Amino acid sequence: MTNLEFVSQISGILKSNNKDSKIPRRLILKVGQDSATFLIAQKLLDRTISQETNLYTTIPCFEFEQIDVKKCPSLEFRMCKTLMKSVKPLPKLVFSRLGASVRDIVSLDGNFTFSFVDEAQYRRNKNRQQLKNQVFVYLGTDNHLYIPDREIHSLDLTILTLDTTNIEDCSSCLEKDGCKSNWDATFVVADKILEAVKDITIQRLSITRSIVPDDNPNGLEGK
Repeated sequence: MTNLEFVSQISGILKSNNKDSKIPRRLILKVGQDSATFLIAQKLLDRTISQETNLYTTIPCFEFEQIDVKKCPSLEFRMCKTLMKSVKPLPKLVFSRLGASVRDIVSLDGNFTFSFVDEAQYRRNKNRQQLKNQVFVYLGTDNHLYIPDREIHSLDLTILTLDTTNIEDCSSCLEKDGCKSNWDATFVVADKILEAVKDITIQRLSITRSIVPDDNPNGLEGK
């Protein structure tokens, strides 16, 4: 389902319930994505949708560049010998109490898996002898990924984001589609919660509609 198809379905239901309903498409999409984010984050905790592959987006050839360690937003990594920073920030991720939804980070040949950690986990793990061969990847507050103490220039990653419009811009090996519209992008949601997302979206938009007064009921302008 595309963003446009989702919005069209919601708009059709709202119009059938209230013929005066004129809610902007962008508002419908925003409320729909906010509703989907809320339910997805909730369901990730009980692991009922974590295996649904249609939720996740893969970014191949996600590039990094070496930076001055003093420019890292984390004090912890300013002690590193080498620090790599992603050239592009990640799209907005879905967060839950389990953290950011970064599922897989692998080398371009698929033979090595990186460890995605937060700052506290990195601090605990970096001096453990049994973890010396692991390569840690950290998400900064600026939404860039960082790799401390390793010179890695590109990797593949799989993330959960509802912002799939500019995925090609994050990759150095995906063909760019200059004609792609946000309305043609996929509306990201697990199949088993799609109807619930629609219901919540309609409820929230109905409340919004009831709050905003209609100065021209039934379209009777000037009468």
